[in-house]
Amino acid sequence: MKTESAQRYILMSRDDEVLSFSFDFATKKFEFLAKLAHFEKAPFAMKKENADLCYELYDFFKGRSITEHRHGYKQILEATGCKDTLELIFKGHGLSLSNHFWFKKEGESLSYKDINFFEHPWDDRFGRALLNDDFDALKDCSYEVPDILTQGWAIKGWIYDHGPKLYKLGIQKGHAEESLSEVLTSSLARRMFASDEVVSYELKQWNEEYASSCSPMITIDEELVHLSEILPPRLADLYSEKSKSRKAAKEFFHAIKEEGIDGLEELFIKLSCLRSLCFIGDLHFDNIAMIRNINTGELRPAPFFDLAGAFGSTKSGQEFLSKPNQGSLLIVYFFFGNLDPEWDYSWYDPRRLEGFEDEIRATLSKSPFYSPSLIDTIIDVYSHQKKALDKLSKK
Repeated sequence: MKTESAQRYILMSRDDEVLSFSFDFATKKFEFLAKLAHFEKAPFAMKKENADLCYELYDFFKGRSITEHRHGYKQILEATGCKDTLELIFKGHGLSLSNHFWFKKEGESLSYKDINFFEHPWDDRFGRALLNDDFDALKDCSYEVPDILTQGWAIKGWIYDHGPKLYKLGIQKGHAEESLSEVLTSSLARRMFASDEVVSYELKQWNEEYASSCSPMITIDEELVHLSEILPPRLADLYSEKSKSRKAAKEFFHAIKEEGIDGLEELFIKLSCLRSLCFIGDLHFDNIAMIRNINTGELRPAPFFDLAGAFGSTKSGQEFLSKPNQGSLLIVYFFFGNLDPEWDYSWYDPRRLEGFEDEIRATLSKSPFYSPSLIDTIIDVYSHQKKALDKLSKK
């Protein structure tokens, strides 16, 4: 039932109308109203058989909003006059650099080609304010920005630096570990894989803080589809268990092969090898994705992205590494070494990693957390894991 606080909208796929819905700003409830002419271009989850479109609308918008764990979450809401981040999304039109979906009020005359972020610059003061902790400045910023849809816990902002760039400072200011680890992991992956298989993160400085920086990973003719939207939940459960059990790992890869998605099995093999070397722990199904060409429908694995949290940079990793002992290597191998001798390692060339130990030392030494002895421990763990991968690749 429509109330005074409900407004009607059209969900768009570029310039195609997908469905109509209403959002009640008082109750925070979505109501699906009608499928429109181009419903076949709706987001993946909404096209599932017997999908509850009211729930899927809520899930879609919630998945495109700033998390409450984000640094400055309360200050952002206060400055923008919003009760929650759903209200913040509706300050703009839901435009993103991850896909081509957006929305407009019913009867509103707008064209995607005139407002999208892929072809047009935007006022990046919002992103700069987030990076500067200058939340008062948000009151005077445009809300037609990608920042209000950018997820994750880290301090981040979209700015213009020879094109659109996402700058990330880590979860807390004054702690460079996550930015350094993201750049280092990206460099490791670029050595191991083809250039289009990993997002290139560069090390930048922002107000004397280290930041990782990257460009958008898709074009205007593509959309990023997270594996959580494509694969059944049982596979996510298996994926979380595979690092703890070799049996679960085998079951997971068998299930992945049965899905029949080109490139997916190889993606997880390479991801497993990367994890074994840098012991990254945050690559869940929302941080792994496919890229869909919206003209042909073709799917391909997205490059590895969101690579922070490696080389002991997380809180739990720091606690583990700060008290190293002889069992450390065995523990890391158990949790990050589930590599199957039967996999195809023909893509792996150990020579491309020659000298990477020096890069580990040079990069991590930029943070006071990483003492020389701690860096020695990390290099020992990396070297141990690399020897195991080298041995498997020669079989």
